[in-house]
Amino acid sequence: MKKIGYQGIKYSNSYYATLEFINKEKLGEIELIDLTTSKNVIDNLISKNIDYAVLAIKNSIVGEVKETKKVLNNSFKIISKIKIPIHHCLFRKKYVKNENIKYIASHEQAILQTKNNINKMFNNIEYIYTKDTALSAKLLNENKLDKNSAVICPYQAGVKYNLHCIKKNIEDKSDNYTEFVLLSYNK
Repeated sequence: MKKIGYQGIKYSNSYYATLEFINKEKLGEIELIDLTTSKNVIDNLISKNIDYAVLAIKNSIVGEVKETKKVLNNSFKIISKIKIPIHHCLFRKKYVKNENIKYIASHEQAILQTKNNINKMFNNIEYIYTKDTALSAKLLNENKLDKNSAVICPYQAGVKYNLHCIKKNIEDKSDNYTEFVLLSYNK
């Protein structure tokens, strides 16, 4: 069975992009491997631990995904590209009141895509950068973030990790999308 590695963990935007690529390219039975970072994805593709890679390359609000740009080179074949709408949600622990939120945790891209709306909702908020949006929800659920944290993640991730949705669609522009690529290794 072929393997496909992607940024993030299950329920991340890259996870959903990976599912779309599998259907679009009719890849058949594929094992999905969550590899959290672009570097991990590329390292696993080069070492042939995976057959395909899915990476976010560009967002309509903040431009190129720096994490991906650092690791891409001409050794990779782009099999396909897709653009998917990105709708961020803000979640907290169920017992924490909104007025007690002191920290917002998420992947840098998600924070950049929502910063204007977050700053309207909260005063003097501190941002915590994590490796993935869905991972942020998991970390909050597992008490690995301060209890007075909220996380920016896809709706399904917040629900999966038993968090309370403060607000849906907090992206600064409603037509927010990210372009993803499906890659193979040429060497």
